[in-house]
Amino acid sequence: MSQEFAGEEPSGNSLGRVVMLVGNFIDGDSRVQKQARSAAAAGWQTFLVGRSPSGQREEYPLGQATVIRAAEVMTATRYRSSHPRRGLSGVIAYRSREVSKVKHRRQRMRQENSAIERMRLGRQLESGSINPVVAAALRSDFAVRAVATRGLGYWVAARKQAFDRNVARSKADPNSGLRLLLARIGGDSPAWDAQPRLVDFEDSFGPLIDELEPDIIHANDADTLGVAARALIRARAKGRDVKLIYDAHEFFPGEIRHGDASWHVVMAGEERRYLPLVDGVCAAADRIAAAMADCYHLSTVPTVVNNMPERSTLVGTVDATSGVRGDLKLDPDVPLIVHAGMVAPVRGLDTIVRALADPALSHAHFAMLVGSRQGYVADLVRLAESLGCGERLHLLDYVPVQELTAYLATATVGVEPFLHTPHQELTVTTKFWSYLNARLPIVVSDVKAMSAIVAEMGNGEVFAAGDAQSAAEALRKVFDDRKRYTHAYEATGSDATQFTWETQVERMLALYQAVNHVKP
Repeated sequence: MSQEFAGEEPSGNSLGRVVMLVGNFIDGDSRVQKQARSAAAAGWQTFLVGRSPSGQREEYPLGQATVIRAAEVMTATRYRSSHPRRGLSGVIAYRSREVSKVKHRRQRMRQENSAIERMRLGRQLESGSINPVVAAALRSDFAVRAVATRGLGYWVAARKQAFDRNVARSKADPNSGLRLLLARIGGDSPAWDAQPRLVDFEDSFGPLIDELEPDIIHANDADTLGVAARALIRARAKGRDVKLIYDAHEFFPGEIRHGDASWHVVMAGEERRYLPLVDGVCAAADRIAAAMADCYHLSTVPTVVNNMPERSTLVGTVDATSGVRGDLKLDPDVPLIVHAGMVAPVRGLDTIVRALADPALSHAHFAMLVGSRQGYVADLVRLAESLGCGERLHLLDYVPVQELTAYLATATVGVEPFLHTPHQELTVTTKFWSYLNARLPIVVSDVKAMSAIVAEMGNGEVFAAGDAQSAAEALRKVFDDRKRYTHAYEATGSDATQFTWETQVERMLALYQAVNHVKP
């Protein structure tokens, strides 16, 4: 055990040491934060390991757990960004940004030196210090070299332009068709070429896991699964009985990541390769668990741990002028639609923006909680402006997760307008549970998992995914009789704490106990 953690040895009543891995910066991931706090409160010595935005190692407490954001240099990712996909233009394109910059700079120097030579020759001829025969020879030599320099300049420019085109294409989609095909076929190198972060995570997380000497490694999502599996093998080679739990937040065989067609292919491949080494599996939704069991022929359906809000965030009576409504300075009777999740094309938010332009919703406002105003968010703003409803689309910053439920409670309705993808048919988003605990009516597209809950509870309306008119009709129904939908929360007779994290985390802790006592 490293001396750095010598003062943090497990106490006499510690259940063991858990290292949780996640491939993000931790701050915005409510699921892993709650996992770490809960495991530590239950008696596990818990370390939550993620990426560092500064690139330097950072440590801080999270409840009784310890967060370690590992130092990382992202060497593999940076190498790929400076060596973009080549395609047909790769025949002449420079192979890397560094080579392109050096070659271009040298050509500019060469052309400027040619101008210097012209000036020198001109001065020699003006001075009359050389005879006519030598002068003619010098002129001829300079003319030949000038033509060669100019021709080389065209060649360098062509290669640089081809490289720049490759960079632009790689930004839109970093993997070529050949690379994607090789990733589908399988194998380590194609996967690591297509997703270089897998190599970077090994550099960043692998030594840290070895240093912490866990009893359980809890890998969140497939991009940390290979790192965890290799750490498990190293530990067992040293005689240590380490267990591995895999936590599937998504159904990767059905996932789509905008701008990176290789993502779901490689992540599904990681699951196929490393799941046989795993001692326990949990998943973020019932349908994801069932789909994984069927897809990978698992002998046991993964334990379901939904990412629900904590009981401490539940709200009772709220001031109608506070929260999201208060920040927008909207009167209590103004219909306010809210969306608090990730913004991406596949999330279908353009459907709500188009619905906002429907004459029947001309009095409604739409607030999105976002982490950035750039990219697709900016596209949605431009869309709203082009439809004449730009002044009713509002962008707000994320709020701390412990404040989110109360913040949302003053809205009129929460929306989840997912488009149809295999993964989105199965998932129930974190923000869906936040809407539910805020006692908001919920309007969802007809993706299977969330629409089934709404249909069963009667707490909202379902519309056809991608259909703005259908969405507008669903929203209008809620605006016309909101109490009908909020009454559903009381009419079901369900306990207010039924849809909270505390009901879910007991399953995770039970899984820890089960795998920690299983003999290999």
